[in-house]
Amino acid sequence: MYVEILAAVCAAVVASDVYDVSMTQKGLKAGVAVEGFTWLVGSKPSALALYLRDTLCEALSIAPTVFCHLAGADPAAYGLLIAPGVYAVKHVLGGLAWKKLLK
Repeated sequence: MYVEILAAVCAAVVASDVYDVSMTQKGLKAGVAVEGFTWLVGSKPSALALYLRDTLCEALSIAPTVFCHLAGADPAAYGLLIAPGVYAVKHVLGGLAWKKLLK
């Protein structure tokens, strides 16, 4: 059951990241704003730079839950699944903010 939930959370994170990056690129091209989370990428990053940074952050949020599951600490593994879920929500909110700026 853990693997199915992890797969669903990972799919949500990836889908929300694609939405966020696509809206960010549209906003940057329109010149309505600059990237707010500039860590590693600067204020006007390319899509590749955004995907690489986000993949690193996503991996860091998923790794603890996988390690706990492999160590046999399933209650902690299930609890830590919230971290990538929150990251997915962050991406959706970021994409919606760009969408609002583009109107």
